[in-house]
Amino acid sequence: MTNAVFWVVAAAAFAAAGGKARGLRGPDRPPGLGSTCLLLVTVGLALVLISNGAQRVENAVYPNLGRLLSNLCTTVAAFAILAHVLSVTRPRQEAQARIRRCFGALLVAVSAMTGLFIISPLPPIVGDFGPLYHDRPALVGYILIFVVFLGWAFTVLAVITIRYAGPAARPALRSGLRIVTVGCVLVIVYLVEKTVGVVTLWLRLDPLISGHDQPCPSPLYPPGCAFAIGLPVLAALAITVGMTLPAWGPSAAAPVRWLRYWRAYRRLRPLWRALAAAMPQIVLPRSGPDRFSYRYGVHRRVIEIRDGLMILEPYHGSDAGRRAEKTVCGAGLDTQDARRSEALREAAAVHVALTTYKARRSVEGDARGGTPQMGLQDEATMNTLGGDLDREADWLGQVSAAFSRLEQPY
Repeated sequence: MTNAVFWVVAAAAFAAAGGKARGLRGPDRPPGLGSTCLLLVTVGLALVLISNGAQRVENAVYPNLGRLLSNLCTTVAAFAILAHVLSVTRPRQEAQARIRRCFGALLVAVSAMTGLFIISPLPPIVGDFGPLYHDRPALVGYILIFVVFLGWAFTVLAVITIRYAGPAARPALRSGLRIVTVGCVLVIVYLVEKTVGVVTLWLRLDPLISGHDQPCPSPLYPPGCAFAIGLPVLAALAITVGMTLPAWGPSAAAPVRWLRYWRAYRRLRPLWRALAAAMPQIVLPRSGPDRFSYRYGVHRRVIEIRDGLMILEPYHGSDAGRRAEKTVCGAGLDTQDARRSEALREAAAVHVALTTYKARRSVEGDARGGTPQMGLQDEATMNTLGGDLDREADWLGQVSAAFSRLEQPY
């Protein structure tokens, strides 16, 4: 089971890296894209190299080679994080200078880890080194360098993602940054537990969490395996998902958006149908490639309803409020909820004004009914409405529902 988890998460990281790498071909590639691809590739490699099947092959070449290579890949991934953060938060020249210094720190860390690992020969082991830390201080130094470098990188990334998640304009980007933050927190928890566990074993104290001295049959049991395997795997998955969510999130949420606009389109129908029947001039032509889209339909209905309400403004007499209140009370509708009460009163006012409009039009020959300029809004207007369209459609949907109830016999 552990092997399957490693391979599945590694495949997700490689697939994400492949998707990101397509953006490297263009001349105007976004800053930090190369370091993001390096991060995802090295995370995937670290998981593949540490899997039990791979370790058996690697142990035949050199004892515990898989553990060393996996940790080195994770260290390179930490460097990629630092490079990415610097690329997106600093001016180009300053970022390049700082990345070079981080690369120098990476070379020092990798060299020191490799040297300390080689001078501490160990028998081939699948799993953590457990009690072997007792008499091998070089191995303890190896782990501490690994922990410090990763702790530095993931703390920096956590701070940046927390800082930029709130102001992010796109929901997918905001959610992605928060998911990356969760992944960073998991890594930091893993590193703290790793440090405490290694130092405890080195000092020959009783371990705080059991299970570090035996192979892990599951990523979650015994408890030591949950920290040694479960947390890193979840962190790798969270960071992979969070970094790629802005690219695939909107497409994945398309069915939800379709359902939301379909419901809004149907909620607007009673009010729109009543206004369009009395004032056919407010109905706009449907054209363009999006004319069959429900979002397009909601946008059109909102405009057409607002045009109709503009035409009805002169028909709101001085006693419109009293007549609307009388209509609401006559319908026997509950008006205790403030938002619902407001929608009911608006619907009643529209109902009264529409009744007056139709009565006067039959007498005056529709002398006042013109097509307002608001109905000439085009596709560009639709794209600029954004969240305002959703709020407007929600409010008019409540008015439309109340209007539908007022039209029912009572």
